[in-house]
Amino acid sequence: MNPRKNPLPAVAHLALPLFLASQAIAQNVTIDLNKTHQTIRGFGGMTHRVWTGYDLNASDRNLAFGNGPGQIGMTILRMWVSDQESQWSLEVPTAKDVVSRGGIVFATPWSPPSSMRVPGGNNFKLNPANYGSFATHLNKFAKYMKDNGAPLHAISFANEPDWCYDWTCWTPDEVYNFTKNNAASLREQGTKVISAESFRYDKNYYNQILNDANVLKNIDIIGAHFYASDAKTANSFFQYPLADGKGKERWMTEHYTESKGDANMWKGWINTGDQDQTPKMDSVRALDVAYEIHRALVEGQFNAYVWWYIRRDYGPIKNSDGKVSKRGYCMANYAKFVRPGFVRVEATKNPSTHVYLSAYKKGDSVVVVVVNRSATANLNISIPAATGLTKMQKYTTSATKNVNDDGSVPVVNGSLSVTFDAEAVTTLVGTSPIAPPEPKGPFSGTAAAIPGRIEAEDYDKGGEGKGYHEGDAQGNQFDATYRNDDVDIEATKDSTGAFDIGYTLAGEWLEYTVDVKADGKYSLDLRLAEVADNRTLHLELDGKDITGPVVAPNTGDWQSWTTKTVEPISLTKGEHLLRLVFDSSYINVNYLEFRPFVPTSVLKQRTAGASPIRSNIASGAIELDTEGAFTFRISTPDGTLLESGAGTGPTSVGSRLAPGLYVVRVRSESGSFEGTVLKN
Repeated sequence: MNPRKNPLPAVAHLALPLFLASQAIAQNVTIDLNKTHQTIRGFGGMTHRVWTGYDLNASDRNLAFGNGPGQIGMTILRMWVSDQESQWSLEVPTAKDVVSRGGIVFATPWSPPSSMRVPGGNNFKLNPANYGSFATHLNKFAKYMKDNGAPLHAISFANEPDWCYDWTCWTPDEVYNFTKNNAASLREQGTKVISAESFRYDKNYYNQILNDANVLKNIDIIGAHFYASDAKTANSFFQYPLADGKGKERWMTEHYTESKGDANMWKGWINTGDQDQTPKMDSVRALDVAYEIHRALVEGQFNAYVWWYIRRDYGPIKNSDGKVSKRGYCMANYAKFVRPGFVRVEATKNPSTHVYLSAYKKGDSVVVVVVNRSATANLNISIPAATGLTKMQKYTTSATKNVNDDGSVPVVNGSLSVTFDAEAVTTLVGTSPIAPPEPKGPFSGTAAAIPGRIEAEDYDKGGEGKGYHEGDAQGNQFDATYRNDDVDIEATKDSTGAFDIGYTLAGEWLEYTVDVKADGKYSLDLRLAEVADNRTLHLELDGKDITGPVVAPNTGDWQSWTTKTVEPISLTKGEHLLRLVFDSSYINVNYLEFRPFVPTSVLKQRTAGASPIRSNIASGAIELDTEGAFTFRISTPDGTLLESGAGTGPTSVGSRLAPGLYVVRVRSESGSFEGTVLKN
């Protein structure tokens, strides 16, 4: 983006007067922790060394991405993809620092290399003949960052295609065509794909994609900028009914509320002329940052909010003195407390004139943020499902406070009464008494049977380090609510099953308590989907690798499924701990299924006719459904003969054998058959 922007919509907006008399009558607020909305990914900003002439220094990084006193608590960094590879290294130091803190980094290109351009729009366009080459360029950048210790969480392909001040212009049709034919390939390095980022959240750049399910699957995140909006803009600007329910996150990837005034100006009336370049007198309020974040999260259902330059005199950190600004502290009232993985819950969003409220939860924690744009306000807050809360800590940013700890507010039976400072943003933070850790054990209460199918999402209870290990503890990055932890579970589009595991990272694992019914050799079917070559996983039983590296086939889409079979695997009877370990990132898993191993030679014999060998669960015998005379032999899997005989017609054999896995061979007038049978 560039400070010069297209004008605000021509329709005049009338600001309601801000009454400064105290709102003496307390208004009622209800927070429903059981009605959930979007998962919050975090808050952040951008650095762009080529344009600004400087990178964030160590102090800046601590102020922006630290979460101690006086720090903002950002967890997201946006960075620029230069069209010149020689400049890529400039962005690495800050990106590595953010990743080392557990934050995430995403990248946006302004333009392709000059060789890929053709004249068009305000300046130039990407030549459609070079769409594939441009995708290769972006994947190369993603690999560069990955190889240099700062893997990208996501990547976009177009910055402000509808403004293109001195960068690439795109029409909505061109964005649609690139998304249709090339966007999915940007996942090559395990990155998510962000849509083109319209500078004015122009829905025309997204409508075609949202209306085409086959194209929509090629992106993961809808990215948008909020230019052409201000504090007087109607809520409808942020709302997008067509995107609701599509299963795609929405990220506000760039904006500043105003750039002519000082970021420490709490409230003023100055000559801005900011976004339309026409000098005009307008109000400037640091509190507008908190108000915009509120509307992004509540009205727009955005998952992430990312400011423009982090260090600028109108930004979260002032360039002139290197200190957090009032605008930065307004963001901190969200970023420090509504951490990645928190889920927004239903709440009375506008309890009184100029008072705006939102609420969030994660585990036992509850966070409430109130933006009060007018006089002192009194609210009676009811949180019926939070009867374990005894107090909430209060943090306020105002003209005289910077995320000040204002002490605790008592909570009785889920209810509290709070007075909020005039013209301030206040955060309430509460934690219920910590429940005892969930004991380690099978998800259903009973060990999963082998042979049998194990749904990937039915990993053991016990939480992090016991039932699973999650490398990106930001809550479930999908919308499925099957489990309440950090494992990424989504509704599957496979032909069987309800859910699958996705967004896996190298080093993560899932553990299952299993009950192997009999000693023997088994075949393992893994139901997988992924979009790159040579990614691997393996299985361990009681800490021992039992499969070696299993290469997941490239299925071309994260919801195009295939079955990978590994055999034979020797297992011993009894209860064990089975661990699914991801050696590579981004392999989706629907289920694991173990079945008795049948040698290839036996499978070939069976093609001559249907096998007559059956296991009768009710009687515990082995049924031989033959015609005419036959002979049979029953052996252990290692070849030890246990029973043999002859007969005529259908009969039962092996009734005196103990439960276990057996190899049965039958020779009759219909042919020779061999089968592996599990006897209960």
